[in-house]
Amino acid sequence: MFKTYIGILLIVLSSCSTFKKEVVNCPSITSPKGTEEIIVNSQNNLPVYIGFRGIELTCVKNGSYIDMEAIVNIRSIRNNINEDDYAPIKISLVSINDSNEEYDRDDFKYSQFLLNGKRIIDRITKMNVEVPNKGKVLIGIK
Repeated sequence: MFKTYIGILLIVLSSCSTFKKEVVNCPSITSPKGTEEIIVNSQNNLPVYIGFRGIELTCVKNGSYIDMEAIVNIRSIRNNINEDDYAPIKISLVSINDSNEEYDRDDFKYSQFLLNGKRIIDRITKMNVEVPNKGKVLIGIK
């Protein structure tokens, strides 16, 4: 009886390898002009530069579309570092199909905390979208 359970367990475990998702090359990703870096007014009404510091992509095939995970590093730079402050940020990751119609979207909106004494602040955020075959991805800051 024990051997039967072990045999069934081995068959189940050996078949699990078929459930691995296939890692594929990611579709092209771009930022529309004017959304790759911006100047915003902070809570204290001071200018803050916000831009992309880097984007790391991982894509896996999932049937008729691709699951894209983006690890997005946003950098904030300010000149006045004498007090704590907040800068409003909205990041949008949007996939479009081959007809340039929106397919999926991941929006992330937050206030970037700007610590007293710090001129440069980085934040890493994970975002995900489904991308259709032959689709593209756009990313931007608002």
